[in-house]
Amino acid sequence: MNTIIACASIKPELDHVKGDADDVKIKYLPQNLHRDPAELKKMLQNAIDNLSYDNGKVILGFGLCSNAIVDIKAPKQGLYVPRVHDCITFYLGSREKYKKLFSKYPGTYYLTKSWINDNKDPLGLVENEYTDRVGREMAEETMQQEIKNYKYISFVNTAGNNAKKYSERAKENAKHFNKKYIEYELNEDFFKKIVFGPHNEPDFIYVEPNEKVKQKEFLK
Repeated sequence: MNTIIACASIKPELDHVKGDADDVKIKYLPQNLHRDPAELKKMLQNAIDNLSYDNGKVILGFGLCSNAIVDIKAPKQGLYVPRVHDCITFYLGSREKYKKLFSKYPGTYYLTKSWINDNKDPLGLVENEYTDRVGREMAEETMQQEIKNYKYISFVNTAGNNAKKYSERAKENAKHFNKKYIEYELNEDFFKKIVFGPHNEPDFIYVEPNEKVKQKEFLK
């Protein structure tokens, strides 16, 4: 049985792709750990170290994530790591699509259904987190500074026919922070690779047993 250790932010997509397959087990770590790379590294290594079986592959459902996975030690069967910087590549379907859009629309802040539901869109952070800490005026100023280098706010439609309320929220974010708005449709191709493979180059890095993930591998 293959084991996937993934971020809960992509749980709806991975679960949908996996379906009833009984030869894949997925363990999810809490969403938003990328904001605390040290804690993500700790929890991810702990999850790997506590695998109770040694058959099949171990695959990560994480990207580089603010370097949180650098120096993660592979289990005795090795480790397959997506060669991506963050989960947006998963939603767009391929590294090539991500690179193309990154070149065409540099400075894009991506939103998905999961991020909006979890109040981790810029407005959600202001309304549900920052304001409680520092008051609304300072919360607004803080978020303006955080996203000052972004030109676009985009919505990747992972909600299908229920996307309207999420796209409207993404548009509200764009208008509020004076950004241009873009919308994309979900492409499940990379999620399918995570669940069913192939887990080969150039989309995945294979880390040999007991070796550590190296940052340089993500630059290829």
